[in-house]
Amino acid sequence: MPTTPRTAPARTALAALALTTAALLAGCTGSGGTPSGTPAASAASTGSPTAVALPETPVGEHAAWVIESISAEPTEPDQIEGQVAERLSPSVASQLTPAQLAEVFTGLRASGPWVPTSVQSAESQALITIVDRDGQKLDLQLSLDGEELINGILFSPSAADRVPAASWQELDDTVAQFAADTTLVVTDVSSGERILEATSPGQSDADQSKPSGSMFKLYVLGAVADAVAAGTLAWDTPLTLTDAVKSLPSGDLRTEPSGTVITVQDAAAAMISESDNTATDLLIATVGPEAVERSFAELGHHDPAENTPLLTTRALFELGWGSPSSASDWASADADGRRALLAGLPTGLLDVDAAAVTTPVWEQGLDWFTTPDDLVAVHRGLQQKAETPTGAPVREILAINPGLGEDITGSDAWSYIAFKGGSSVGVLAGSWYLERSDGRAFTISIQGSSDDPAELTDQALFFGQVADAAALLESQD
Repeated sequence: MPTTPRTAPARTALAALALTTAALLAGCTGSGGTPSGTPAASAASTGSPTAVALPETPVGEHAAWVIESISAEPTEPDQIEGQVAERLSPSVASQLTPAQLAEVFTGLRASGPWVPTSVQSAESQALITIVDRDGQKLDLQLSLDGEELINGILFSPSAADRVPAASWQELDDTVAQFAADTTLVVTDVSSGERILEATSPGQSDADQSKPSGSMFKLYVLGAVADAVAAGTLAWDTPLTLTDAVKSLPSGDLRTEPSGTVITVQDAAAAMISESDNTATDLLIATVGPEAVERSFAELGHHDPAENTPLLTTRALFELGWGSPSSASDWASADADGRRALLAGLPTGLLDVDAAAVTTPVWEQGLDWFTTPDDLVAVHRGLQQKAETPTGAPVREILAINPGLGEDITGSDAWSYIAFKGGSSVGVLAGSWYLERSDGRAFTISIQGSSDDPAELTDQALFFGQVADAAALLESQD
C-alpha cells in the first residue's frame, strides 16, 4: 500500500463549498436573446476588457468551452449534439436537449465575443464574470459531478453590477422574495442580540431547524479538537486513507490511493476549507461517530438527538442515492432503526453513481439539521477551543477560506473571518464568524432549502446577501 504524505492545498475564496453539487439549471433566454433579467448593455463601451486566465482544472476547461461556444459562429443543434454528450452529465443531458442549449448559446453570441474578467474557483465549482463587446457583464456559474461532467450551468446578471443593500430593511425585503425557504440571521455574538432576522415567505419561523449540509463539519472539528485536548490525538498524528472512508465530492482526497498518509491537521483543513467529504469521514472514523454526537451537545446544539445517530457523508450518499435508495426507510425509522441501517451499509469503495445524486432527500431526514442559534453557539464554542493550549489550529483552519469576496476580506474593518458552507440537493447554506477591528464579533448564517433544486442554483445571488450584511456590519453601532 502506498504511503505518500499529502498536505491540504490552500483554497481560493468561493462563496459555497458543497457537500455535493447537483444543481441543474441552464440560463433561459429572454425575448431579446440574453438571459431574462439581464441589465441592458451599457450605452458605450468602456474599452476592451482585460481577460483573466481560467484555471487549468476540469472546471476551468469546461468554462473555456462554454465561453468559446458563446463567442463562436452560430452552431446548429446537430453540430452541438456531440459536444453536449461529451460535456454534460447524463442527468443534465436528459433534461437539456442540444436544441435548447444551442438556443441559449445563440442568444448570447449576439453580443459576443465574451471575455472572462474575474474567476472564483474551487475543485468542482466556478463563478466567472464574463463581459461582452458592449461592456455588459454576466456571471457564469458551473458545477461538475464526480465524473467531472457539467451538472450545473447558469448565466445570470453579474453580482458585480448588483446594487448592494443600503439597509437591513432592504436585505429583509430581498430575502422575502426568495423562492426557496430561506433564513438569513445576523447576530451580535457578545450580547446575543439578533440584528437581522430575515425569512422568505415559506419560512415563517426563523428558529426552525433546517438542513445545513456540510456545516455539520464544524462539529466534527470540535470533536477532533476535544480528542487533541484529551491527549488521544495530536494535530500531527498521521492518518491512513482507506477504501472504507472514500466518499464522493466535494474534495480531492478521494482520488488519492488507499494508503496515502495525511496528518490530522491537514485533514481538518481540507474538511473545512475545501469541504472534503473523504477527509471528513476519515476524521469521523478516527475519533468515532459517538464523539461527534457528543460534540453537538457540548457545542450548544439545541437538540442533539436531531443528528443522532450521526451520518457520515458516504452514508448520506448510500442511503439517499444508492440503488435502491433507503431514504424512506431512514425517514420512518427511530434512532435504533437508523443505527441498524447504518450498520448494514457496505464497506469498501463507495458504489454510488454520482449522476444519480439529483433528488432532494433532506425531507426524509437525510442531512444534518441546525438553527441559527446553533450556528452562533458552534462558532463561539470553536473560538473558545482555539484559546486553549492545544486548540490554536482550530482558529487557523476556520479562516483558510473566508467564503467572501475581496471587497469584504480586504476591508480594514475585519481582523478575522471564519467560514463554513454546505449544500446538498435542494440545500444551500453558509455560516460566518467575523471579528471587527474594534473587537466586536458577529455571526451571519443563511440557510435555504427546497424540494426544487433549481430554486437554489444562483449561488451568487444567494450569498450576495451575506456580503451585503457584512458590509452593513462594518458601521453597525
